[in-house]
Amino acid sequence: MILSAQVIATLLAVFFLVTGWLKASGHPHMIEEFDKFQYPHWLRILAGVLELIAAPAMLLVWWWPHWASLGALVISAVMVGAAYTNFVKRPAVFGWGTVVILLLCAYPALVFFPWQWLSAAIQ
Repeated sequence: MILSAQVIATLLAVFFLVTGWLKASGHPHMIEEFDKFQYPHWLRILAGVLELIAAPAMLLVWWWPHWASLGALVISAVMVGAAYTNFVKRPAVFGWGTVVILLLCAYPALVFFPWQWLSAAIQ
């Protein structure tokens, strides 16, 4: 279970490094997509920067898994917005694709979440 979460986190990190760079750098396709959805460009930049911050944290899964969990949680939040957009403004098949990516992000987030910190905070 841990190895599969590490591999998934690594693959997702590489994916989100690319997509984050495309959003943050203003790739024409990303500009066109945000224009089509009538979203402000600061939101494109914010999503890209969050991905560029969270993806390297996910790459730390092999050494510091708690950081990977934090990165996966941040990207999961971004993916909730992406899933909403794809369900509302596109055919449903696009929405289901983003839900799959969201669930893949949630897997390492839950596997490596520092549950002992949470239980200590509650007590």
